[in-house]
Amino acid sequence: MIKGILFDFNGTMFFDGPMHKKAWNTFSLKYRNKPITDDELDHMHGQTNKRIIEMLMGDHLSEEESKNLSLSKEALYREVCRNDPATFHLVDGLEEVLDTLKQRHIPMTICSASIKDNIDFFISSFHLDSWFDVDKIVYDDGLHTNKITMFQDGASRIDVPIEECLVFEDSLSGIDFAYRCHVAKIIAITTSDKVAEYKQLPGVNTV
Repeated sequence: MIKGILFDFNGTMFFDGPMHKKAWNTFSLKYRNKPITDDELDHMHGQTNKRIIEMLMGDHLSEEESKNLSLSKEALYREVCRNDPATFHLVDGLEEVLDTLKQRHIPMTICSASIKDNIDFFISSFHLDSWFDVDKIVYDDGLHTNKITMFQDGASRIDVPIEECLVFEDSLSGIDFAYRCHVAKIIAITTSDKVAEYKQLPGVNTV
């Protein structure tokens, strides 16, 4: 039985793939003197910034260097978002869904691989505090190695067993992590050309 909901954010509640791609490409040109590749982008989904920067720059960086590079990339990302107001909005129809869930008192929160600066940016820009207790939002605080612990933390924060949570997720790795958490149900979000592929993923109930 489903008693709570855990939302991924990027690519699920807010379609920002092109914005991240543009920001990572600018980052790569600045720090590696070469553009980002599609293969590198494919391996980023559902990963923390620390892990992504290790993949791009190597694992020789200090914690401070890695953190500063992460902050630099996300500042680029927020600038890209601000400069594209036509697409900088929640997924069409989502606000009505969130209104209904709130009216029904369904426990829910967001579990995102975004860093706190971005979460604060989203809360302010999209007024997420209209539906969510912002203190219960799970984000990349440096303590999570992957989204397994994020989903577990999110379930704990809304006081619902992870086995009784519905997860909305778009990335292949995020879906796999949700499945490995033994959640009650996974609704996968993807583009029309990948629906058949996503329907075959373990644990996915709806695409």
